[in-house]
Order: sequence, then C-alpha cells, then structure tokens
Amino acid sequence: MKKIISIDIGGTFIKYGLVDEAGVVLCKDKKVTVKSGAEDFVDELCDIVNLYKDNSDILGVSISMPGFINNKEGIPVACSYLRFIENYKLQDELASRTNLEVRIENDANCVALAEKFNGNAMECEDFICITIGTGIGGGIYLNNNLIRGKQFKGGEFCYMITKDKEGHQILSKNSSITALIDMYKEYKNLDNTVEVLGDEIFKEAETDKNVKNIINEWYGNIARMVFNLSSILNPEKILIGGGVSARADLIYQIEIALREIPWWHFVECKLEKCKHENDAGLIGAAYNFMNP
Repeated sequence: MKKIISIDIGGTFIKYGLVDEAGVVLCKDKKVTVKSGAEDFVDELCDIVNLYKDNSDILGVSISMPGFINNKEGIPVACSYLRFIENYKLQDELASRTNLEVRIENDANCVALAEKFNGNAMECEDFICITIGTGIGGGIYLNNNLIRGKQFKGGEFCYMITKDKEGHQILSKNSSITALIDMYKEYKNLDNTVEVLGDEIFKEAETDKNVKNIINEWYGNIARMVFNLSSILNPEKILIGGGVSARADLIYQIEIALREIPWWHFVECKLEKCKHENDAGLIGAAYNFMNP
C-alpha cells in the first residue's frame, strides 16, 4: 500500500510520520518547531522528508499548518504563529528540494478531513469541526465538500463575535483555552507572566465554586458558538476537537449550556467529540493529498 509523508506543523511542535492510503498512521514522531526564519524552517521540513523519502512506495508529502492557506498554490497567506513563512512559496520550494509532490492545507480543515476520511463524520455530507486550543479553529463540510472560502478563510470561527464586553470581543478571546486561562488569572489577580495550565483550572474547580463558575461561563461562550453555527448551517453534526476534547465531560457540559439557550431545540444538531485527537493533522493531511 502506498504511503504519504504527513507533517502537522504547530506553533510549538512539528509532528510527522507515515500515513497509508487507508488513513492508518504507521509511524510518527515530533520535534520542536523551528522559528528562526523561512530557510531554516524549510531545511527542517526537508530533513523530515529525507527520513522517509527513500521508501519506494511514497506518494508525496502533505502538510497541515495553521493560518490562511492558499491550498491551490501551497502558500501560507497569513500564519500568526509563524509570520516568517507568510507569502512564501512553501509548496514549490519543498517540492523542488525533495523531488516529491507536495500539498498544504489549513490545520483545522485537516481535522475535518480526517473525520470525513475515517472518523466520526464518515457518513455525513454536512458537518462542522471546531478545534478548541490556544485559539479557535474550524472546518466546514457542506454538500460533501470542504468549504475553504474565496480567500481561504472559511471556517475561521475565531473571529465570530459571540459576546460583547468592552467593545467587540471575538470568539478566540472568550472561548479558547487561552481565554479560560485569562479569565482565571483575572479572578486570581495574577500577572500575565504567571504560567497556568488549563488542567490546573479544572482541578481547582472541584473545590472552588468561583472557579467552577468561570468554567461554566466559558462553556456558555462555547455553547453560543455552537448555537450560531448550527442555526446558520444546519449540519448533521458538530464535532469538537483540540486538546480540551480529551476531557470526558466536555460534550455533556456544553450540552448543559446549550439547553439554557431557549431556542436551541429549534436548531439542535448532534454534538460529538472528534475521533482523531493528536493524529488528526497527520490523517487529514494524507486525505487532502489523495483528494485535492
């Protein structure tokens, strides 16, 4: 069976490995993301490709990465975590240096592609993926097609305004894990330089009612996003991914918040976790290579 060299680029780590045509991750590893410049970054990607390219059954290289990605030309148009690579002809450069076909797609879109490939949306023609992590990402499937948008900004839910506070507040400022940490720091009057992990907040909420209320407010913010997307697009399912999806009670808590919205039953859809967690980018990138 043929294989794809899949690379999932994040702001902190680059995950990489081999994925076969059935969407099975055969091997994987990770390394710290190089941020010293475009040339060093591409050198790192070439080193990763060289680990596998001598295999005779390699179809090519497929990349998942954050930002607005021109998937037609393989150019990161905007990438907040990796500004140095913006408008760089990454696909052409990597293809030239590796002599392999290369494709690039937005990371949240790759999550949706992975769920469509062999995850919890295999039978769905209309579904939405929401990734909740440092920021908010999204992928939209309508009529069995991934919606990328005219300027490759489809599914950028992070810019939705779901709550008004001190002017317009976008979704990434009230519904991401970063937002939850900021809400907690404000309550505790902690300096922004103090490191706080999301898991620590959930643990403290077990004994501190005020922290529990902060988390409930955060779930409410997420619920408004889910409500708005369901009312606009009427999907079969909305799937939640990202690091927070590892929490066993995530869907239950969001559903509680949704039931507090009087009109939810009019626009209700099924809410589930994404099947693929840490491997979603690798699997989705492979599917994108096989289904450009």
